[in-house]
Amino acid sequence: MLRRSQRLQSNGYYGSQEEPLISYKETLYRIFKRRRPRPVPDNIDQDTVEYNTDDRDTVDYNYDDFVDYSSDSSRGLFRAIKALGLLVLMLALCFGLIFSIGGLKIDFSTPFMSEYLMNGHEQVERQVQELQRELMDLRKRIDFLLPVRDRMPNFALEELGAKIVKEQSSASYLSEQAGLKLLGLTLIPAKPPCVSPRVVIQGRAPMVPGVCWSFAGSQGHLTIKLPHSIAISHVTLGHISKMVSPSGKVSSAPRMFSVFGKRALDDSGVHLGTFVYDENGEPLQTFRIPDDKVDVIRYVTLHVLNNWGSREYSCLYNFRVHGKLA
Repeated sequence: MLRRSQRLQSNGYYGSQEEPLISYKETLYRIFKRRRPRPVPDNIDQDTVEYNTDDRDTVDYNYDDFVDYSSDSSRGLFRAIKALGLLVLMLALCFGLIFSIGGLKIDFSTPFMSEYLMNGHEQVERQVQELQRELMDLRKRIDFLLPVRDRMPNFALEELGAKIVKEQSSASYLSEQAGLKLLGLTLIPAKPPCVSPRVVIQGRAPMVPGVCWSFAGSQGHLTIKLPHSIAISHVTLGHISKMVSPSGKVSSAPRMFSVFGKRALDDSGVHLGTFVYDENGEPLQTFRIPDDKVDVIRYVTLHVLNNWGSREYSCLYNFRVHGKLA
């Protein structure tokens, strides 16, 4: 006799012939493990045993109600749940390990840690010293490439406030060919010079032929008012080179010149030195003031004593005054 479920019998599942009135087949999927039935005593017939389905600890022993674990979908779902559980467990272990390490304190007073830190500090200090030496070498190379005048401030610069004192400077040169004369009478007057003495303190670079201040003859002077009182140390005189000169000569360039300094405009002035400009040298040439003649000045006078051959006029392209604020 087949076992019948009391629940199905009470609900009219079986007919008078004790056969199911409804016949269908469905595939069940169980997630949790199936429970084993309670053991039946030996003195009770297994065929007559009926299980109470109302009790949650008991299940129907009909094999048709159990899940078929042999299907691929059931095995895949079970494996996925198992992998998810392992992943959660591993994450929990990792977080616990991190928190446990974070709570630890490293003792730096141990001989091993002290030696390790000391070696690291010495290594970093050596690297810093090497970088400093390389930086000093690089600065020396840059200073070697740059001339002295480019590493000192120029106080005779119009943009900084320097001015030309025309009352104590030579007159600008006027070419006789600029006007028209007939029988000693001037029919067309000479034009004023197109370049003023201000070009000497404007710091133009590069120097262009003809863009200079010229005065008649081989001797002349130019007075400059500095923006501040300074302790003068160097002066720089500039003229175009033979290479860029249209005639290939620099006969109008100053040759021997003197520099005078004054604290006030009405002072007699102090002779700071006499120098010679080399026509075959660099366009800009710097000259050092002797230490025994270094003085605090506000006005500088450049006095050209002769030039390199021109009797008609002389030209000044650039003049710089270097030193420190007093």
